[in-house]
Amino acid sequence: MSDFISQLRLAEKAAEDIYFAKLSRELIASLHERMQAEENSLPASGQSSTKAWMEDRPVVMKKTSAG
Repeated sequence: MSDFISQLRLAEKAAEDIYFAKLSRELIASLHERMQAEENSLPASGQSSTKAWMEDRPVVMKKTSAG
């Protein structure tokens, strides 16, 4: 009986792994499309879209408590 239960768990885990792998591929493809669209909309300044994106974002510093 325990062998049957372990087989059910493996089957469920496989289905879950397949679902999340598909979701990850879709999210990565969406990210690539978004980055490509941003890259196409940037002026030809010679810098990568990632570098331009990082330069446009403010740097947030966390305060640390002294003492």
